[in-house]
Amino acid sequence: MTGLRLEGEIEKARTELEDAYTLLLGPQAGLIRRVDVSTAIRLVGSSERLSVYAQLLEEEGAQETDEARGASLCARAAELRNRLEQKEPQ
Repeated sequence: MTGLRLEGEIEKARTELEDAYTLLLGPQAGLIRRVDVSTAIRLVGSSERLSVYAQLLEEEGAQETDEARGASLCARAAELRNRLEQKEPQ
C-alpha cells in the first residue's frame, strides 16, 4: 500500500487498504472503524491484530487528502499503540 501510494497509484493503494481492513477485521470492519478506541480494542481483541489495525489507520491517514481527517486517523493509531503498550507486561 505504502509503495503504491508513494508511486502515485492512489486508487490502487486505497483499494489495497480497504481489502486489508476487511481481511483483518472481517464483516465488522466498518463498525470497528467508527467506534471509539476502547470499543475497537474490545471488538478486535488480540494485541497483534490491534497493532496491524494501528498500521492500517496510519496508512489511511497518510492517504487522506483532508489534513484534519488524516491527523485524526493518525491520532487514533497513536492512541491504540499507547493502550497496547499499557496492556503489555514490563
